[in-house]
Amino acid sequence: MVNFGLSLSFQVHPGMGEKWDTPYRESLELASEASRLGFDSIWASEHHGEEDGYCPSPIVACAALAAAAPRCRIGQGVALAPLHGHPLRLAEDLSVVDNISGGRIEIGLGQGYRPAEFESFGWNYKTRTRAFEESLDVLGLAWRGERFDYDGRIHKVKSGLLRPPPVSPGPLPLWIGAAAPKARARAVRYRAGLIVAPLIELQHLARQIKSYDDEAERQNAGPLPHALMREVLVGESAADAMKRHQPYIDHVYRVQYAPERTGQTWVDPATGERKPLTGDNPLYLSEAFMQDRWFLGSPGEIAAKMIHWLPRFSLEHFIFQGRQPGMTLRHAVDSLEALAKDVLPVVRKALG
Repeated sequence: MVNFGLSLSFQVHPGMGEKWDTPYRESLELASEASRLGFDSIWASEHHGEEDGYCPSPIVACAALAAAAPRCRIGQGVALAPLHGHPLRLAEDLSVVDNISGGRIEIGLGQGYRPAEFESFGWNYKTRTRAFEESLDVLGLAWRGERFDYDGRIHKVKSGLLRPPPVSPGPLPLWIGAAAPKARARAVRYRAGLIVAPLIELQHLARQIKSYDDEAERQNAGPLPHALMREVLVGESAADAMKRHQPYIDHVYRVQYAPERTGQTWVDPATGERKPLTGDNPLYLSEAFMQDRWFLGSPGEIAAKMIHWLPRFSLEHFIFQGRQPGMTLRHAVDSLEALAKDVLPVVRKALG
């Protein structure tokens, strides 16, 4: 059974005059509505130094979400582990949220990909992979609940002890963002689930997940879970959904995740060659672009597409952006209610 969840980034829309606290206040209200409507999880994401106030502290946000959404799992989608300082402190913060939530936490981690974020903290961007792996090592040792030592190149622990321990003994559910083959191999080594961002095409996503599963088999890791992040845009039709969401999507994908910034590519149909994608390409954010990646249209159309695609990915979590920058709380709640009434029951019955 697929679990359905919301992702929250707590951004403002610079062109709409929002106050800094508005996305936090309204996102917590939205999380409460999601819990009431039967959604399964809420995830907070992380970036630093962004003009739109993109959430820099997802673990703090998760503590508030745990209280606002008492029926939902609470996760980071994803937290940038190397920027959280010493990994034993990261383990403590995560364990506190796990205890606050009564054992509902999901740990989503990545190593980061934006040099400016590391420079702002005085961290060496080139050592982020080593810092990330050492963070995963220390987290794994801390979750055992016993005193331990660790002697890494970047981080060291002397007689460390995680208190409070997680509510349930043993490691917390771990998810890693891993787009490259080496990153997927690392995620398998740490026996983590794969969490995939919303930018790549569905066909390419199927290949990426198969690559992950093949790697898990090669490492004799057994089946590992998958989580998929997408956009879900509700309207009377695909065109209507695009029109309703255009101001918010334009900010997210022309500013925050502009293709030049994220290294997106496209396949030129004339040559079959994969090329860098730019924001002025007519394909970018067209209906064809969105349909290749996301779920948009009427609730019936969205449900049908989910029933067609989701079984191909063997998902544990399907996660979509619950409140895009600038979106009113009423708009966000209306979308949740439409999904809860006309999409989730149909998809759950079909995939059950």
